[in-house]
Amino acid sequence: MPRALIVTEPPAPPEPLRIGLLGLGYNVVDEIDDASRLVKRAIAIEPDVIFVVTESPSKVLLAATEALNQHAPYPILVFSPDADAEKIELAIRSGVHSYIVDGFSARRLPALVVEARARFALVRELTDNLKNVSTRLEERKLVDRAKGILMQSKHMTEEAAYTALRTLAMEKKQKLGAVAEQIITAARLLA
Repeated sequence: MPRALIVTEPPAPPEPLRIGLLGLGYNVVDEIDDASRLVKRAIAIEPDVIFVVTESPSKVLLAATEALNQHAPYPILVFSPDADAEKIELAIRSGVHSYIVDGFSARRLPALVVEARARFALVRELTDNLKNVSTRLEERKLVDRAKGILMQSKHMTEEAAYTALRTLAMEKKQKLGAVAEQIITAARLLA
């Protein structure tokens, strides 16, 4: 059974939302009325989805969703009558996956949850891809620097330097970037 966390700001009884979630098969594991507790509670209970009911997203809520998005991301839906474009943009940038204006509708809830979860998955995939590309780029820079060091100090061709790096990485059972970093560090120490 999927787990839901409900956050209300300012405190308001989210009874229709709770009933709608139960109808979708969600277990509402907690309800909090203080956005400053959001990160701690979400990490503690690990909900599948977070639902926020607010008159207007506060700075505290936006800071909490941003912190949560950076450290322990979850799909987040915000229900608010506040249609201010700047607030909506700030909410989305802070890690909110769906911002629903003009309240809750039990009829729309299933589609909204699917939308938020799909956006969450897409953002996670894009973030992971970006991290992988950045890591590979940094590793490539290290390998190029290490090749340059080998080419200069050992009078090797670029191909021979790369082959030496690969061979050393295989012998040490380490990644090419780690071996390159060790060569760069050793060259700094000997300089």
